[in-house]
Amino acid sequence: MEENNFVGSLNNLHTPIFYMGLDCSSRAVHAVVLDLNERIIAKGKWSSTCSDFTDRFPEMLMKFNDGLSKIKVTLKAAVESAIFIQNPKSTIEIASVVGAVSFICCIRSVTCVLVDNRHWKKVVLGKGNLNKKDIKAFAVEKWGDVFPEQDYADAACIALWNKRRSENG
Repeated sequence: MEENNFVGSLNNLHTPIFYMGLDCSSRAVHAVVLDLNERIIAKGKWSSTCSDFTDRFPEMLMKFNDGLSKIKVTLKAAVESAIFIQNPKSTIEIASVVGAVSFICCIRSVTCVLVDNRHWKKVVLGKGNLNKKDIKAFAVEKWGDVFPEQDYADAACIALWNKRRSENG
């Protein structure tokens, strides 16, 4: 689903609350929104064609901010915390995106929590050290083959963790 359809598909619904999972990288922000029945309601991606992170960062975050500003339903968001990567530059870039996404959620009145990837994997998948292939297999089994990119499957599982966490207090 294109980022423009992301907003429209949410605003046409009348459910009181939705759960959004956000998976951030230095190249894009992927979001998946679930309803109370754990159905995927919307998928969104905000990215940039710029090759340099210094140019890409503000463009993709402005797009994310613009998209979130148009949503009129109540969202509870969970953002996967930045992970440590051997390359310090990549670690800093991902942490910058995670921080900016969390801040944008805050200024847009979207309740937002950070979650460590090992934690949501353990809760949702039963094991905290599963790999991308395992995550995708779980997501496809639960929701069907509706993930054009791995990051959407990750975001869906983060949204599922968020929904179940909210229900269980």
